[in-house]
Amino acid sequence: MEKNQQKQEFLAETSEMKNTKNNDDCSVQQQQRFVWPWVGLVANIPTEVEPSGRRVGKSGSTLRDEFTMKGFNPTRVQPIWDFKGHSGFALVEFAKDFEGFESAMNFERSFNLDRHGKRDWEKGHRLRDNKLYGWVAREDDYNRSDTVGKNVKKKRDLKSISQIVEEDERKMVHLVENMSQTIEKKKQSKQELEQKVDETSRFLESLELHNVLLNKNYQEGFQKMQMKMEELYQQVLDGHEKSLAELEAKREKLDERARLIEQRAIINEEEMEKSRLEREMNQKAMCEQNEANEEAMKLAEKHQASSSLKEKEKLHKRIMEMEAKLNETQELELEIEKLKGTTNVMKHMVGSDGDKDIVEKIAKTQIQLDAQETALHEKMMTLARKERATNDEYQDVLKEMIQVWNANEELMKQEKIRVKRMGQLNPAPFLPAVMKKHKVTQSKAENKAMKLCSVWEANIGDVQWTPFRVDESDGTPKRVVDENDEKLRTLKNQYGEEVYNEVVRTKLEIEEHNASGSYVILELWNYEENRKATMEEATDVMLKIRSKLAAMKNKRKRLEV
Repeated sequence: MEKNQQKQEFLAETSEMKNTKNNDDCSVQQQQRFVWPWVGLVANIPTEVEPSGRRVGKSGSTLRDEFTMKGFNPTRVQPIWDFKGHSGFALVEFAKDFEGFESAMNFERSFNLDRHGKRDWEKGHRLRDNKLYGWVAREDDYNRSDTVGKNVKKKRDLKSISQIVEEDERKMVHLVENMSQTIEKKKQSKQELEQKVDETSRFLESLELHNVLLNKNYQEGFQKMQMKMEELYQQVLDGHEKSLAELEAKREKLDERARLIEQRAIINEEEMEKSRLEREMNQKAMCEQNEANEEAMKLAEKHQASSSLKEKEKLHKRIMEMEAKLNETQELELEIEKLKGTTNVMKHMVGSDGDKDIVEKIAKTQIQLDAQETALHEKMMTLARKERATNDEYQDVLKEMIQVWNANEELMKQEKIRVKRMGQLNPAPFLPAVMKKHKVTQSKAENKAMKLCSVWEANIGDVQWTPFRVDESDGTPKRVVDENDEKLRTLKNQYGEEVYNEVVRTKLEIEEHNASGSYVILELWNYEENRKATMEEATDVMLKIRSKLAAMKNKRKRLEV
């Protein structure tokens, strides 16, 4: 803006010069060609001859300070040297803009007023004193063939005021056009950005509503499922308690019956053993009866033959003995019949209706228990299907939320809930470990570290490699590092503790979050508490980011108004 104002003031001054009496001189001055960038010449600089024969004079910085004190504001003063040394001339450089031109013209006017300008130098007035002579370099200075002219030509050109003005106008027009195009592109980019922000805001609003509805449905479904599970468990528990009570009562009855039957069986065995002994005795008695009968027949025959009284008495005594044995045998047979009756009664009791009812009730109870177990299994399968469907929907929402996080990474980077790549190996500790071990240059160490990191990424992704064991020493099973694992032990010995800890951390992360796949997965992670973020925490952060986007949008609208 200041440059444009200076140029406009300069053009105004030149237009006023055209309306004055010196109209012709002003026109000539506008057509004059100056050396550009603006440069002045200083002549008659005092020099001295050193013993070596080389001329020396004032330095450029000293002359620059002197001219600055006078208000000419030169950017640099450069003495001109030739083969003899200091030539007594110096170039005074000014700024390229019109403010620099004004300073150059003031520089020239100052020397002209002191009668130490270019004309005075050319007329020979320099012979009168040792003061400096100065003027602004023009076409004749530019075309000089001496050392002064060569130094004036370096990186400079001849231009008139009108040419410089026209060139500045062209540059200004080009700059305005470029600025206009840039502004249009910025406007277009701004509109596209606003459109993206609006789309993101609408998406976040819909996602927020979807999350609210999903969370509500999940909570309601979870509560209903819990209520149904509690009712079902209560029904099953009640049924089991009732069945157990019935079975316990029946078991007690059956135990009582078993004890009675066992007692009766013991008695029955004793009776059967007694009956067996009686039958054997009866059989023995019958054999003895037969023998006695035979013996009696023999005695009768003998009695008839001998007709002896003594023999008759012996025979009578023998008959009396045999009759006594016969009575005893009859009593044994009566006892056997009684035992048979008792045995039939016992058989009748064992086959009674009471035992059949108990058996039927037990069978019926078992059927009811089987039916309840079948119904419970079907309900559990239904709940499992619902849980899988809910989990699938949850995973879809989680993927969408991760996409939103990645799309708004700049807004999310200060939040405690951010996306984490689970199971990704950090290459940072590998480079210093490689440099410490191999003592190589930075570039070679970087290549070795990159290769080493790639090798361990492949090892971590190998599902067959499991360098952990389960420790249950404190009663709780937990996964710990297997100290006998050859790979980890070699890595720790060769590259140190930090690389070893990073590999163990990454492998453990893979085992815990994606053991079946063994590849890197994305998770929403609570970096403040170092755990997996909950759906409620992620939703709160998304609501916060949506508020920021809405505030940014409202601020832009206010600025546009």
